[in-house]
Amino acid sequence: MTQIKNSIKNAIALSTLCIATVASPTIIAPSAFAQYGLGLPKSAGSGGATRSVDSLPHVTILVPGDGARTLASRPTFYWYIAPQDIAATTSTNPTTVLQADDGKSPFKVTFFLRDGNERASRSIFKAEGKAQGAGLYKFTLPENAPELKKGKVQRWQIRWEGTNGAVQVDVNALIRRDDDPLVAEEIASAKNDLEKARIYAKKAYWYDAIDAYTSWISKNPKDNVAIAERSNLLKAGLPNNPAFINVNKDENGRVTEEFVPARFTNFLTTLDKSKSALSIALEPKKN
Repeated sequence: MTQIKNSIKNAIALSTLCIATVASPTIIAPSAFAQYGLGLPKSAGSGGATRSVDSLPHVTILVPGDGARTLASRPTFYWYIAPQDIAATTSTNPTTVLQADDGKSPFKVTFFLRDGNERASRSIFKAEGKAQGAGLYKFTLPENAPELKKGKVQRWQIRWEGTNGAVQVDVNALIRRDDDPLVAEEIASAKNDLEKARIYAKKAYWYDAIDAYTSWISKNPKDNVAIAERSNLLKAGLPNNPAFINVNKDENGRVTEEFVPARFTNFLTTLDKSKSALSIALEPKKN
């Protein structure tokens, strides 16, 4: 575990240094302010494993491995469907599988919101729709869905299915709605999404910070400072995401984990090119 932490620190330090040499000195490094995960035991956050299959896409939820917080009752959720060039390594975890095609095929997406933090927790909202192509996707919990419950850890899930319905990928993550009137007051007085993003990042509201940064960047695609700040936020929160960790078992059955810096760096480089997220329309369905 110590080796994993050291590898993560070294990779983040190197990436941050590279950004600092080309961007404005006013860039905010969110990791200096906050710890973004919920601090839950790994078993609560990661659930069971998903076996990689060569014909399936590499889907990564943009959330720390042990979940994160939101101030919103109906937050926006983000996930990335990787193009083939960064889906280069097989891994076994609940947030990533490999893609063999060019990422342009149509597919079906189903979103689930569950009433607890276990994978088997009851589904309280389900919506589905169709999409096509690799890229950054987002979905905002609609008005006809239940609000997140204050102070309760809940699980959300994305299911990818091929057009023939024969194969599917399930990825999942944790979320907790934490009210804070003082933060809400700061947000209300912010002048734009970039100011909001910085407040959210400083106060450790991961989901809202990612959403605010991405909203700002989509309208200001040449704002390299904002792009670098979002990248630093991802560096601070995502290294413990199972998408970037290999799980190995030796001949005695002992399990070890290894952070893969190259996979993480490639993911960040590709994501930085996503100036906006594809807002996917999902229709509510009965559970």
